[in-house]
Amino acid sequence: MNAVTNRKAGLCLFWIILFLMQNRLQQWYQPFQYIDELFAALFIPLFVIRVLQKKRSFERSRENGCFLIFLLIFWVFGWVGHFWYQYQPLSNALKDSFVNLKFFMAAGTAFLMFCDEALDFDRFQDRLWPVLNGITVLLFILCLADLGFGIFSTETRGGMRAVKLFYSAYTFLVGQCVGLSAIYLWFYEKKQKKILPFLCMLAFIMLSTRRAKAMGAVACILLVYLLVFHKRQKLSKKVKILTAGVLGLAVAGGLYQLVSYYYTMGVESARAVLTIGAPFIAADHFPFGSGWGTYGSAFSADPYSPVYGMYRMAGVWGMSPDYHEFLSDTFWPMILGQCGYFGFAAFIVVLVLLVRKIFRLKPDKAAFASALIPLLYLMISSTSESAFASPAAVPLAFWLGLLFAEWKVRGSKRQEIVP
Repeated sequence: MNAVTNRKAGLCLFWIILFLMQNRLQQWYQPFQYIDELFAALFIPLFVIRVLQKKRSFERSRENGCFLIFLLIFWVFGWVGHFWYQYQPLSNALKDSFVNLKFFMAAGTAFLMFCDEALDFDRFQDRLWPVLNGITVLLFILCLADLGFGIFSTETRGGMRAVKLFYSAYTFLVGQCVGLSAIYLWFYEKKQKKILPFLCMLAFIMLSTRRAKAMGAVACILLVYLLVFHKRQKLSKKVKILTAGVLGLAVAGGLYQLVSYYYTMGVESARAVLTIGAPFIAADHFPFGSGWGTYGSAFSADPYSPVYGMYRMAGVWGMSPDYHEFLSDTFWPMILGQCGYFGFAAFIVVLVLLVRKIFRLKPDKAAFASALIPLLYLMISSTSESAFASPAAVPLAFWLGLLFAEWKVRGSKRQEIVP
């Protein structure tokens, strides 16, 4: 058992560090950008191996069956739209359809990797703790150094330096900090208040990015921590003021972003145009949508999707054939436009079933709190990026899959103990 635990802990740390460094590595060598896709694709061989070994890693239940059925409906509708209208080449549709499934495949990969009854999760945590602390302290020191000495290239927001460290975009840094925060919440039952200094360091880094989604993420982490672990305790006045302040900043940041993108900028904002146009595209291409790689997706840029020209969007800044950096700047319009109303509804059902699976972890408070954070953050980020289809989603899916594996392993061991 010790050998298995050590091996699995090493495997977990390997992927955590690789995900943390992926964005930096791909700036040096382009193929590293496919690390998240590679991890998601590992689901297929791992699943085949489990089936051949006749190991029942997946519970056969009505809920799991519904999850797979609705996920398949969502995926198939995008394919029917592709073959019906043929706006984009098959290669673009293949890549886009995979990217929209990779979050769920990555969670499945992690589940299969760590769903081993010989794995001792208590010792597993002991192996992770010191390395996790080292990573967090290092990021915090880099953040302070950048604020003080301007080590990394960045921009200013509101007259203040916005930190992104060695990442190419702020969203990558925020996503990694959210993932690390989720892992720390998993340690609560074992480490109690020892996790607080590290959570504060990660919160400081996120707030230093000066992004509204970072404020929302910090607010969610604080709320989950208080509601899950201190629900029955009377909070001090200082804690209440701090909580109200953080929530106020998050709400103010969200409102500012909403007004800025959807009202002030109007038709000059790619995000607003994509959002406004999606219901019309879904209606005109009823019931299947325009198909994979045609709308709101990174793969709708090259070759440039004819859908944008059909709806007079090609002239919007950030969406033109020559400059299309903001084509994938939001998530829900992409799903609605490409997969239609029924595909969109199927995806919503999939998320509802995922939430139900997370709430099944509720008896284990630490695992429950840890699982809530990735989903809450992805819901926040879905308003301003590709969210579940982005590279930042895979590390979060990895952690969710590991938590589901822990729940199954601990559950099977409890059943062995009970006569």
